[in-house]
Amino acid sequence: MSRRNRRRRPVPLSGIFSADVQVFRFHPDGTVLDVLVRPAPRPENAGAIATWLRREVRTPGVHTARYEQHGVHVAFTTRGHVRDEEIEVRGTWSKGQLTLGLARRGRETTPRRFARLDIPRR
Repeated sequence: MSRRNRRRRPVPLSGIFSADVQVFRFHPDGTVLDVLVRPAPRPENAGAIATWLRREVRTPGVHTARYEQHGVHVAFTTRGHVRDEEIEVRGTWSKGQLTLGLARRGRETTPRRFARLDIPRR
């Protein structure tokens, strides 16, 4: 079988990602931390965010959830930060690009690309 025909395993989702003020920190074990950061963070803020956005420390305003990754598809349920309501998050993680859409009370947002703030470790 040629290399081209072999199925590749998906790269585990891991890292800190943001779209505007929404920030998610994904861990390869399936844990995701969800927080709003104002003003919207930039890549140079990743180190500071990593020091306080940790799963070992319960921080007010940070929601913890479990995500599932099946191939390129990612999904999880979290809580709203403005209203305490269930938020369904679905999207894709492919070729280093994370795109997520949120749905609450039957309304879905247009999927957005989440930029990686931290530098991937090789």
